[in-house]
Amino acid sequence: MTTPIPVKPSRRTRPASGPRARLKMSLYGFLVAWLTPNLVMAGLVLVLNLIPALQSYGSLAPLLTVVGVAGMVIGLPLCLLVNWLFRHKTNQWIHVLGYALVGMLYGLAVLFSGAGGLVPMLIPVVGFPAAILMALGRTFARPLVSVVRPEAPAATA
Repeated sequence: MTTPIPVKPSRRTRPASGPRARLKMSLYGFLVAWLTPNLVMAGLVLVLNLIPALQSYGSLAPLLTVVGVAGMVIGLPLCLLVNWLFRHKTNQWIHVLGYALVGMLYGLAVLFSGAGGLVPMLIPVVGFPAAILMALGRTFARPLVSVVRPEAPAATA
């Protein structure tokens, strides 16, 4: 006795014509989602640099430069790319996860800083807090994002 061939369920097709709903983020929303987490992270590194007990391990001033460069070189273009790629996804939690992924990539900036030795071990020290802060920034920007629904074409009689 043989088993029957499984029947694939019919796929839902969306209408081929007409624009889809999309998310629209204001400039203030983008500043909250991208700039605020970068400023908070730079502030945290600056405060950690001022703690005398941490000076025995060395200065964290180069890490401040790495975080700033990562925000401009990695964060800005990739956050704009996340906004553009997911513009038709109206579930904003997908955008939050995209921003968290961008924050994780901040850790890769440590590799390009040109330092060797134990410095590559700082990748998670930079990446994980940046991911959390970027996800929180995008979550706080949710009220500044609106869903733009396309208008239906007028029916003619």
